[in-house]
Amino acid sequence: MAIHKLANGPITMVIRQIESAEGNFGPQMVFKGNTDDVVYISEMSGAKGLARLNLTPETAVGQTLTLQQIKKDGKTFTNIDVAGAGTPVGASAPSVAAPRPMAAVGMTLDQAVPIYAECVEAAIATLGKACIASGIPLDASAIQASAATLFIRVTK
Repeated sequence: MAIHKLANGPITMVIRQIESAEGNFGPQMVFKGNTDDVVYISEMSGAKGLARLNLTPETAVGQTLTLQQIKKDGKTFTNIDVAGAGTPVGASAPSVAAPRPMAAVGMTLDQAVPIYAECVEAAIATLGKACIASGIPLDASAIQASAATLFIRVTK
């Protein structure tokens, strides 16, 4: 595992996982790449950077992101961008086929599909049921995000 420091220059990686950790400077987001590169970014900077791209830690998995520090007006900022893209990922951006993260853990599509289907059912049974009971509107993207979170957790 190679820990990359953004002060040494930008890094582009296919995101395998993003998790939270407590670091020497407070809450951190740990970006893990398919090539075992690891980058620690403050939780606030990571969350803002992902939100700007319309991504979450779950939906960023499989995306190729460039992480870098820039200095402007004597301040240091952390930038997160989709590699090779000038626009954020989202409804207005063209869809890009992401590499299958299952390949990194040796799982075939035939193995992944039943697990993901089970995660979708669990998301509907838990998140869906709780939202309906609370009167909170629910859409397919919320179910998908919940299912993806469960899938990532159980296939780690």
